[in-house]
Amino acid sequence: MTEPRPTADSAHPPSPAVSSLIARAARLHYEFSLTHQETAAALGVTRVKVTRLLKQAREAGIVRITVLSDLSPFAEVEERLARAVGLREAIVVPAPGGHGNSPRSMLARGTASYLERVMRDGLVVAVGLSRTVAEVPAWLGDPRLARASFVSLAGALPAGGHGSGNPYEATDALAAAFGGTAEHLHAPVIVQSDEAARVLRADPAISRTLERAVTADVALVGVGGRADRIDFQQGAQVTAAEWASLLAQGMVGDVGGRFFDRGGAEIEHELNRRVIGLSLEEFRKIPVRLVAAGGTSKTEALAAALEGGLITVLVTDVTTANTLIEGA
Repeated sequence: MTEPRPTADSAHPPSPAVSSLIARAARLHYEFSLTHQETAAALGVTRVKVTRLLKQAREAGIVRITVLSDLSPFAEVEERLARAVGLREAIVVPAPGGHGNSPRSMLARGTASYLERVMRDGLVVAVGLSRTVAEVPAWLGDPRLARASFVSLAGALPAGGHGSGNPYEATDALAAAFGGTAEHLHAPVIVQSDEAARVLRADPAISRTLERAVTADVALVGVGGRADRIDFQQGAQVTAAEWASLLAQGMVGDVGGRFFDRGGAEIEHELNRRVIGLSLEEFRKIPVRLVAAGGTSKTEALAAALEGGLITVLVTDVTTANTLIEGA
């Protein structure tokens, strides 16, 4: 597990004096194995101050912690979950708490660890709409270079829409991290009409990208729920009446912009016909379908996606995992 890579746009970088103190505290504690109290005495500061300095050192990327073991702290829960719902593999991460890590960050860490483990030359990864997936590149520790390909499996949200789950940035960042290539689907995820969708899907560039995505080895996506999800209602793509109609037909979630019911089946609805992306039938053809999602608002959608065979590898938090086991 690693701390995220430092970003170049830190709002308030520490002063040189503070930076020096952070580095000194980090070396004393991590390199020379001094306790917090001993580090505090050596620097002439309080123990509480040392704790803060070490936290800053990790956040700034001065310290990176790598655990050289693949043993999961939730191995028993992972085995139970995989067995209960028929997964190839389950990756369970801690439930969000008061430690400053967001639920998405926890899930992104687990997903990043899985990708680093399975990445190889020639692998093709289809990347979908997901705010969690968008965070994954930041949590890659030391990814080995691989001649892998990353391709978008759905179009993008309109510029300025709520949330940042467009596949373009994640696809580019993953390709850069692993030394692979990126291929984008240059189209909106939902267009204005069936006719517009047919025209776009017939475009050689778009059809070629979709064909590439459907033959991928791994799909990397999130699952949207009815309440906690990327907001497809932004802009003119989806009217309030269309959204109400979709809910009335039993929609509980979406994958890559494709809406499904409680059985995990794609709903026969105009909105699904207007999506530029893989259908759920096409999505199921991808051998490894890696989904990162968790939390109360996603439980219903995850249970439906599992019921419909949309997931083969699931990254979720321990609370959601136990809820899914109980439901199964």
